[in-house]
Amino acid sequence: MPNKNSDELFHFQENQIQPLSPQELFSQIRAEIEFYQSQIAILQQQLAAITGGSTNG
Repeated sequence: MPNKNSDELFHFQENQIQPLSPQELFSQIRAEIEFYQSQIAILQQQLAAITGGSTNG
């Protein structure tokens, strides 16, 4: 997944931009959700390792 905090900036003409179809949009959003869910799981594992499994939540 690309870094959304990147300093890269692109300029496009309006006629160069194509809207995503509903299916493409759904797929993009789904992929992003799955990416962040995996990041959350990794952070939860790291937190459990640091706290000895006691996360109070």
